[in-house]
Amino acid sequence: MSKAVEARRSKYSPEVIAKMQELARLIGAEKYGERPPLKTTWAEIEAAGHEVGRLMATEFDQVMQRQHAEHYDHAKPCPQCGKDAGPAVKHRDLCTRDGTADLSEPEFRCVSCERSFFPSADGTGH
Repeated sequence: MSKAVEARRSKYSPEVIAKMQELARLIGAEKYGERPPLKTTWAEIEAAGHEVGRLMATEFDQVMQRQHAEHYDHAKPCPQCGKDAGPAVKHRDLCTRDGTADLSEPEFRCVSCERSFFPSADGTGH
């Protein structure tokens, strides 16, 4: 195995690597059956791997940002009037390196001010 591959793998636990290999076998079986046909070229295998990688990146991004949004599952004070504003989820398409992803971001709506606001990184909600 090359040092570059070893370096990439070293960022993950053996359990994660084993799951990745299991997923690769599952996807390969769905795409090719028991094994790739003899006439399959390396370029075709590589292209399929990159397509899987792009989809995995999209799935990872969406799962992580949804989990991140769960930090904001309780009311926050409105920055304008100070009354509690309830959380909701706003969906929008986000263009990423790997294609369009569904972004679910927390949004707070103050019914008193009829104002929406989004939580900021510093937690103030402005």
